[in-house]
Amino acid sequence: MCGRLVCVLEGQNLTVRCQYRDNSGNIKKPEWESGYHVPGYNLPPTSQIPVLYGKMGQRFFRSMRWGLVPSTHTKSLREFNLSTHNCCSETILERPIYSRAFLKGQRCVIPADGFFEWNSTKGAEKIPYFVHKSRGKEDKTGDKHDIEHPLLMIAGLYDKCRLNNEDSFFYSASVITVSASSSINWLHHRMPALLETEEEIQQWLHTGALKSKDTLPLLSPRVCIDLYPVSKVVNSVYINSPACLEKTEPPKKRKVNTLEKFFSKKQKTDSTVEVSFSGPKTKGEGSEEDANRGKPTTS
Repeated sequence: MCGRLVCVLEGQNLTVRCQYRDNSGNIKKPEWESGYHVPGYNLPPTSQIPVLYGKMGQRFFRSMRWGLVPSTHTKSLREFNLSTHNCCSETILERPIYSRAFLKGQRCVIPADGFFEWNSTKGAEKIPYFVHKSRGKEDKTGDKHDIEHPLLMIAGLYDKCRLNNEDSFFYSASVITVSASSSINWLHHRMPALLETEEEIQQWLHTGALKSKDTLPLLSPRVCIDLYPVSKVVNSVYINSPACLEKTEPPKKRKVNTLEKFFSKKQKTDSTVEVSFSGPKTKGEGSEEDANRGKPTTS
């Protein structure tokens, strides 16, 4: 999925990096409608993140809460307990909390330097990785923190509500996720939905470009990413510094010596399955497995 974001650019620098051409072909910078983004090296859900959205053919920035709160919520934020920082693209039309925003055209883009992901292999040590947009060979400068790479443009949804029935709107957004591509599926089975070209961003942001359901094909696995292992300091949401992006050596596989292999094989050989027979079962003597046979299972 996507549980930590990185966006170290300040508000003005974000507008420069996210320039676009309007309907007349003029190069424009998105305007900030509310507040500025505070740079973050380790942004967890419920943090304020920069969100780019379209309105009347123009693009605007707004700082929003990461974790969508639907327009139907009118109580306090403390009374909203759903985890909505990620929205699965496959069920975007099935869950009302997302389908309402999606069908109303409340699509957005969340620009990020990258995100952190932990390996999901069962039994393996949890190693954090920083995932960022890949660069051409001519762009790989070997920077210590590798932070001067192009931005990831992540597809998202946003909504607004009136907390405690206040007059002003409270804005929030979710990151849309898709099945992981071959670039990252060895690490995790999900990844953010990425938009790679200006045309895709235009189609996603501006409701007049495509109808909502026609934008779904844009949400597909992408291979335009690279990644490297980072320090475990990123495990703590309280650490928000360049140290979160420092590269570390990839984990080494421990070699199993000959003696360990011998005892491992011997243990498998010596293990046996005990079988007992106590005659036919009478009523009430069925095994737990028999008792449970035919019952519905949950997953």
